Amino acid sequence: MILEKTDKNYWDSCWQDADIPSIVNPHITGIRNYNNRKLHQYFSQVLSGRNTKELKLLEIGCARSTWLPYFAKEFGFNVCGLDYSEIGCKQAKAILSNSNIEGDIVCTNFFQPPDNLIEAFDVVVSFGVVEHFEDTAQCISAFSKFLKPNGIIITIIPNMVGLMGWTQKIFNKPVFDIHMPLDLKLLTNAHEVVGFKNLNSCYLLSLDFGVCNLNGLDTRKNLTKIKGFIIRNLSRFSKIIWLIEKYLKEFTPNKTWSPNIVFAGTKKADIFQSRSVKHF
Repeated sequence: MILEKTDKNYWDSCWQDADIPSIVNPHITGIRNYNNRKLHQYFSQVLSGRNTKELKLLEIGCARSTWLPYFAKEFGFNVCGLDYSEIGCKQAKAILSNSNIEGDIVCTNFFQPPDNLIEAFDVVVSFGVVEHFEDTAQCISAFSKFLKPNGIIITIIPNMVGLMGWTQKIFNKPVFDIHMPLDLKLLTNAHEVVGFKNLNSCYLLSLDFGVCNLNGLDTRKNLTKIKGFIIRNLSRFSKIIWLIEKYLKEFTPNKTWSPNIVFAGTKKADIFQSRSVKHF
């Protein structure tokens, strides 16, 4: 049995009163959209040379997804999302509808997938999912079942072993505690031991304090207000760094400063026949 560091009730409480967000548009040039443009650059590199039109993409952990419309519009994917939060799924459907994008949203646990989703997708992507499970490789193994042979997996997680993780731990330890502290090496190894071939794994972005959050804290307390003030100003500092990168020089993303870790790889055809899953 794989242990999850969160549960459905936690995510339902996160999404319950949240507004429907705008979809990702990498062509907006403002500095506030810098991180999305960097992710778009990464996706374009991973998918370059491939005709993605009409291919099938699944986002696992799609609650309130602003990325499903992006993948449909930018790459021509037929998109599908999967999540176990009914509230999150309802909001994901609303975002697709608002974007005039057709797509399926499946409300289920990814460890118990419907038969029609097994090996049904050319690409599987997740944003901040695998780090919430104590056994990273087992989680990725479950993801791989949705992929066709030679399909592509793209896994994105927050960097909880660097400055962003340290800041999250100081300002809101309960949120830090629901994450496994993975670095690039551990995330890469967890994919490779399952049977994925590494295409592009790296730290992404030089800095982004905007990934730190105060979810679950009492907003009426003065201490929470002070923390919120500090985080907002740290986020402004991130944008100053982005301006420097945009007009002067880009800094090299690394384990200490980067907010995100990403892995992209291809599923080997014999993934379930020749590999045994090692626990991490």
